[in-house]
Amino acid sequence: MPPGNDGPTTHRFALRGRVVTLDESDTVLDDGVVYVGGRSIDAVLPAGAPAPRGFEDVAPVVTGGTVYPGLIELHNHLPYDVLPLWNVPKRYGNRSQWGGSGNPAYRTLVTGPMRVLGEDPDLMPAVVRYVEAKALVNGTTTTQGIALFSNAGARRMYRGIVRNVEETDDPELPEAASRIADVEAEDAEKFLARLKQSRRLLLHLAEGTDEAAREHFLALRIEEGRWAITENLVGIHCTGLAAEDFQILADHGASMVWSPLSNLLLYGRTADIAAARRAGVLIGLGSDWSVSGSKGLLGELKAARLAADAGEVDLGDRELVAMATRDAARILRWEHAVGSLRPGLRADLLITAGTADDPYTALVQARDTDIQLVVIDGIARYGLRDLVGALVSDGELEEVSGTGADDRVVNLDDAAGDPLVAGLTLAEATDRLTTALADLPALAARPPQPAPLTGALAGGLRWRLALDELAPTGAELRPRLTLSAAGRTHRTGPELGPVTAAVGALTPLRLDGLTASGDSSFGTVLAQEANLPADYGARLARLLT
Repeated sequence: MPPGNDGPTTHRFALRGRVVTLDESDTVLDDGVVYVGGRSIDAVLPAGAPAPRGFEDVAPVVTGGTVYPGLIELHNHLPYDVLPLWNVPKRYGNRSQWGGSGNPAYRTLVTGPMRVLGEDPDLMPAVVRYVEAKALVNGTTTTQGIALFSNAGARRMYRGIVRNVEETDDPELPEAASRIADVEAEDAEKFLARLKQSRRLLLHLAEGTDEAAREHFLALRIEEGRWAITENLVGIHCTGLAAEDFQILADHGASMVWSPLSNLLLYGRTADIAAARRAGVLIGLGSDWSVSGSKGLLGELKAARLAADAGEVDLGDRELVAMATRDAARILRWEHAVGSLRPGLRADLLITAGTADDPYTALVQARDTDIQLVVIDGIARYGLRDLVGALVSDGELEEVSGTGADDRVVNLDDAAGDPLVAGLTLAEATDRLTTALADLPALAARPPQPAPLTGALAGGLRWRLALDELAPTGAELRPRLTLSAAGRTHRTGPELGPVTAAVGALTPLRLDGLTASGDSSFGTVLAQEANLPADYGARLARLLT
């Protein structure tokens, strides 16, 4: 949750540059000023217009860049973004084939490392700090949260500096969910009843390209003409859907999240975006996770551009940028608060270098080193030292290394932040994780010895990361409904399988770099990925670095 009244002091400021509003008219001011008062945008005006009331004595900061709404990510498995990109060995047909208990590589690269990190009281907050900073340095202002679980049975979502769609504590920003109770996941009528409540549900749907993947969608059919689908269903991936399936989604008001790089890496194919757009399905973007996806939304925009081109999909850069801003806000029912640059909306901003070229193409092609400033709720959180320093009246600025960009700082001051992470610098988090991942075999072999907790965590309470699908938790990330087809009745997968110890399987890993520009191995692995279309990986690596 952004800090609001408990965070760093906000003040009036103005930013001058090319302004891409993403409003309903797609207004672009070649030389404009965004006036920010506290948490919100007061005005967006041409540079030559008189300053609005209250800003007469505020000198606009000349950025020399282009101002966009902050990027809104609708799908990520954030805790896993410390892990490096997987060189996927073969093409899979559905989620169960690569992520289940029968894949030793999954235990070695994902399950084992995350179990070590997620249950260690020193490493868990380091993961939270690192992955949130990673979102920031890639231009993201809203993403999915990190679930924490306590031994007292309480479950809550991590609330940090980057907006969290699942825990907003803000009536203007209705919370979404990405998990459903087992009973709702396995009973179509109960699932439909859950969808009729007020929350959006961002759930994995038809992950893969074979018939088993599509069955996850077909199981939503309750009876002829009646589906367990409403406007609250936001289907993630949807790679297994046929053209007629997208029409059913659209007819019921549902939307989807597209993660093209992850889809291509795992399945060699992504969702039929042309069919989805013809049907009128509203589409957002998500980078999925670092194991098989982009570093963040700035990279996923490039992955989407190349995927659309490879599939000969008529999709312009303006539409792509809208998927990560205006349309994503509409999916969440947040369009009255974020996603555009308009008076009264929250001051979530992304500024990139330069004002040449088409403004939408410029963002799609921008590298992470082009990011000059990221503002969330009127607070400068990341960017060039001079720009962030000109806007932050309180808080400590920490230098950021390893991004490939010089003179960048991050502002992590947040009095309302989770006590697990308060006071932890990005540098310290990076050091802890680098050391731990390099020493995974030894850490995994340790006998369980709970470390003492102090301060706000005293009194016997212990927290750990609630990681996705390492073991049954009583909540699901996807519908797993009963399907009757071809003379058999079964539940749609994937099956979690038995919990397995990964002690003997673990090997040292490197911490995934914050940005593509600062992580040379990322581009090398990307260019070698076998499931991508011809030259896709090499072209994407060049665009990123």
